[in-house]
Amino acid sequence: RIPRSRLRSLARSSAMGPIAVIPLHCDAFRPSRRRLRGLLVAGALAVALAVCLASSTAQVPPAGGEPAAAEGGDGMSLDGLGAAALCATMAVYYGLSWQQAQTLKAEEDKTAEAVVDSAAKKPRIDALDSLRFCLIAYIASGHFIHTATKNKFLLALITQINVVVGAFFVISGYVAAYTTTELGQRKGTKRLDNAVEFTITRVMGTAPLHWVVLLLFSPMFLWVDASYSGMPTAAFNGFISVFMLQAWFPTSAEVWNAPTWFLSAFNFALCVLPYALRILAGQKKDQLRRTLTILTVLSLIPKLGYSYDLKTWSIMEGMLNARTHPNYALFNALRFSPFAAVLEVLMGAVACRLVMLDNPKDTGKTGSSLVPLTGMLLTIVLRAMGIIELNDMITRSFVFIPLWIVFLMRLHRESVSPGGTSKLVPRMLLLGPLKFLGAISFPIFIVHGPIGQVFYKKAVAKAVFGKQLSSPSADGIHWFFGVYWLTVLVAAYTLQKVFLENKAVQAASKSLGSSITAALGGSA
Repeated sequence: RIPRSRLRSLARSSAMGPIAVIPLHCDAFRPSRRRLRGLLVAGALAVALAVCLASSTAQVPPAGGEPAAAEGGDGMSLDGLGAAALCATMAVYYGLSWQQAQTLKAEEDKTAEAVVDSAAKKPRIDALDSLRFCLIAYIASGHFIHTATKNKFLLALITQINVVVGAFFVISGYVAAYTTTELGQRKGTKRLDNAVEFTITRVMGTAPLHWVVLLLFSPMFLWVDASYSGMPTAAFNGFISVFMLQAWFPTSAEVWNAPTWFLSAFNFALCVLPYALRILAGQKKDQLRRTLTILTVLSLIPKLGYSYDLKTWSIMEGMLNARTHPNYALFNALRFSPFAAVLEVLMGAVACRLVMLDNPKDTGKTGSSLVPLTGMLLTIVLRAMGIIELNDMITRSFVFIPLWIVFLMRLHRESVSPGGTSKLVPRMLLLGPLKFLGAISFPIFIVHGPIGQVFYKKAVAKAVFGKQLSSPSADGIHWFFGVYWLTVLVAAYTLQKVFLENKAVQAASKSLGSSITAALGGSA
């Protein structure tokens, strides 16, 4: 047992707030404490569910109709009890997590760091590829679902892309840390030695396909821009698209191939990562927890400011547009911010390092990844039903991203533990069809936007097909949305096989990357 004086000293030395160890498994607790924690969380969830069901807003929106305009509350009030219940539940969870942080730090202080064989190879985590497809499939559907249905519940369910896209940044940082830092050791690999080479190599891993798709669809992009905004604007939009600068221009971030604003923001994160990963790789677990706390707080504060200033605590931004949102320019500046992207990428890197420093004796000791997954899905569904009225940006940083980090860490531990892939979530993610789709997830991401414009952009569809193809169903999803998705999958598979896996393309990309690296002062 640890003396109480020692625990008080530890608490004073590491009082970094309640969210320091959100993504930790509860197996570090003794059995009695683990049961108490489970009872507290279950009780909080039960109270929250009861409040939600009793709320007058707990009704599924009727089918049909247009998305309602934003209705912000006065001051800092939250419309509906569902959001208050959710926040109370998360507060209880954060408090328990803080308690767990103190226990883990005390145990880690008494235990020497595990020695891991430097020759040990990192196992490949195939489930992460399937996760990428799941994220991209949801986001791609959310971009064009309004063309297929008028059902308010379905629209609200599938348009929460501003919540989910944060998970994309987190998983990108997670993979970056896994591939460039040492397993079980507090140091980075040689890949971090040359920051210029690190960044350019990874930018060139995505840029060629982006450029090819821009080239293929450039007649459409130029024609639309020149027709409605003039050739100077079209030329500028082309410039920022080619050089992936869209995220730095909030009101122009979605020009041409709209979803590729992500590449613009992520490329900036790639400039920061080699320096940040060197620091993170040297941190102990308690230091990583504090880092995660700071990153989470820094990510949440701008969202709180946006919600407070615009009184938009309870809106669903995915259901709004530039005409119905109170201040779309400010919203764009927040959601497209490359600096915000860096924070979420680093969260993923920190989470990965926490798992990579696990003691080999504790392999397989983790909570079920199904629990945080259920929490994320429930949050999305209850928001769509109107039970939880909390805007996209706060939901993203306060609820969804923390749960996503828990999910990634538990999935990682399950995947590398003996027999772990037989558990429900890893087993589902390793199904053949999902692995296949995961392999072509990047081409899906790049091509779904331009194909959607061909089918659904009014001016383009009338010029190509002679009529507008958008035909939203009143109750369900129109069958043509399936045609759109089939076209995207065929195009993505073709680009993967013909372009990305082409040896000549790979050699040319590597050569261009080496030239750029040398020109910027990196190795030739």
